[in-house]
Amino acid sequence: MKFTSALKLKLIYVFRINDAEHKGCLKIGEATSDNENIWGLEPNSKALNEAAKKRINQYTQTAGINYDLLYTEVSVYAQKGTIQAFSDAEVHNVLIRSGIKRKTFDTQNKANEWFVIDLETVKNAIAAVKSGKDSLNIAQISTDRNPIVFRPE
Repeated sequence: MKFTSALKLKLIYVFRINDAEHKGCLKIGEATSDNENIWGLEPNSKALNEAAKKRINQYTQTAGINYDLLYTEVSVYAQKGTIQAFSDAEVHNVLIRSGIKRKTFDTQNKANEWFVIDLETVKNAIAAVKSGKDSLNIAQISTDRNPIVFRPE
């Protein structure tokens, strides 16, 4: 008799839509994978990318939206001998507490997983969640996206 888990592994994905309205914005979401062999896969591996594309296509394909999948990572990891997991909401919270602006495209349907951000800052936020931090420090926020502006004095 073979036993299978009812739990499915989750992953975080980041994508962009290349149009004027979404310029400079990235969506951070999560998906589940039917593939039991994604445990321990490197970010952006074929299996992770396929699972993310399957999820993204569920809500973009009928609208004819072209997107670029930029990053995928398993959201389950081992730390000090204990299995840990995180969600896209935890990554969102780190970004919000770090002063990163959320971009809401549709208030009625709660399309609020978009941020005015660059990919490196998203990766830093994922690392912060995994290390138990509530926010990013200033060095982890890309100055390309959030330039420091000094007063003219």
